[in-house]
Amino acid sequence: PSDIDPDRSELLLSLGASPLSVIKGAFQSLRVYPYYCTEQISSAALPLIALYRAQRRLGSTDLAPRNAKADIELAVATIIRRQREDGGIGYWSSSDWTTPWLSAYAGIALLEARAAGIAVSDTALHRLADYLSDAIDNEEPVFSLVSDWYDRRVLTLTERVAAADLLSRLGRPDVAQENELLRRATQMDWEDRARLVEILSRRRDKAPARALLASVITPVKIEGRVAVVPDSLIRSFYFYSQVRPTAQLLRSVLAVDSVHPLIGPLVEALVQQGRAARPWEWNTQDYGSVVYALASFEQRQRSGSVGGIVVRSDNRVLIKLDSLSGIRDSSTMLHGLLGAAAGSQRPLRVSLHGGSGSAPVYYYLTVREIPLNRPVRPDDNGIAVERWYESYADGKPIVAVNEGDLVRVRLRITVPNTRHFVILDDALPAGLEAIDLSLRTAAPPGVGTTMPEQDQAEEGAEEGPGYHWYYGSWDSGWWSPFDHRELRDDRVLYFAAILWKGTYTATYVARATTPGVFMRPPAQAEEMYNPDVHGRSDGGVFTVNRR
Repeated sequence: PSDIDPDRSELLLSLGASPLSVIKGAFQSLRVYPYYCTEQISSAALPLIALYRAQRRLGSTDLAPRNAKADIELAVATIIRRQREDGGIGYWSSSDWTTPWLSAYAGIALLEARAAGIAVSDTALHRLADYLSDAIDNEEPVFSLVSDWYDRRVLTLTERVAAADLLSRLGRPDVAQENELLRRATQMDWEDRARLVEILSRRRDKAPARALLASVITPVKIEGRVAVVPDSLIRSFYFYSQVRPTAQLLRSVLAVDSVHPLIGPLVEALVQQGRAARPWEWNTQDYGSVVYALASFEQRQRSGSVGGIVVRSDNRVLIKLDSLSGIRDSSTMLHGLLGAAAGSQRPLRVSLHGGSGSAPVYYYLTVREIPLNRPVRPDDNGIAVERWYESYADGKPIVAVNEGDLVRVRLRITVPNTRHFVILDDALPAGLEAIDLSLRTAAPPGVGTTMPEQDQAEEGAEEGPGYHWYYGSWDSGWWSPFDHRELRDDRVLYFAAILWKGTYTATYVARATTPGVFMRPPAQAEEMYNPDVHGRSDGGVFTVNRR
């Protein structure tokens, strides 16, 4: 960007002779993700667990971050705390919705953590297995916030395959149901058939897995060094991922035949997609699934020799290594690297040159940019966000209050088309603190989230009216399109599983606690699994006067 501060922005480069460098890069991207539902906690934990396990196996001291074990334990505790009475793992809490697929995905993170030496409750795993055992025998659609997806009958097979997968991992395989799924394999999506291969491979008799794998890999083509999965096989799903099918195929091939000739091209495909993708193109599902597959590959890999490595930016040598083992990290400030690029938005180019050697070199490049000026202009990329402050006493718009005063914060979000899994993030000026009114017996009108533009939203609704009121939440008689809200020390977050075409509002109360002049960060919104659809409000300053 033209307004980047080169003295505070930096370039980070991870180099290695194994995909651990890619995994480490994925961890860097995931650990700063601010919205932690169960899926995101599980996806963010997988890279950290992979690095922690590799560090213990290799005897390294700097592969995983210092607080890796504590962070993994926190992820495990959070997932288990969200276990419902029936044993499933709730999306936000123990009273929230779940599906067999979501619960199984969280269960995979728990099992990976246990394999890394982290304590995981056997009781929690047993209850989770009971929930999945019931789910795999139940053909009825799951009634949850993703109910609309169950119009596609094939999705019930997706849920059953996920349940069978985790039951198999837990040592409680339902062989009869696995055979039934194998009989219905032709009715499944391609990704589920690939996952079924991995399930069947855990049997002593791998013949069914080999036979099914042969049909699964038929449409996969090798172009150069890369395996290409046709776009027609990439399905829509309530947790969408462009690269998860390829990652699943790699795990399935590794499970059936660890020296299969397709393994190398599949690894290349995952790494190449990571190189080519722009930052917003990869969501937590992409990172989590790719890391899980590459970690399985890394555990089986026999690295060859690696020659010297030289990294340059124009004529400047950034890194020069005679040999490469493990992961080497390097960081440098962008001062002196931008040159004429600053102000003209010409790309900063970095080149990597490898010497002779038989092993591939993996690298992960990250730029952490700091803008010269704080953002103050609104931005609309498919979601329009407005935010303003009012005096709680008289309702007049304000940008300055006295210490101790109450402030009403109003948010308005407009979407031109139906959006799914939307997060609305309102960062507070440092002098304000959100007030939790959840213990009140009744919220005053306008304090909870409301939707004054309800008629406008309903007119543009694209979903059937039978589902409309199932979404959102109720508070003291007021309907909100947002299913979940979190009051944090520095921000207030709203989450909506679905927003139909229209305009929606939210409002909460804050108190001015600290005198001073503070930044007023823009409120921002995005589709959590399609973050290129996003928007933000204006920004500026907010003043709290000493009383």
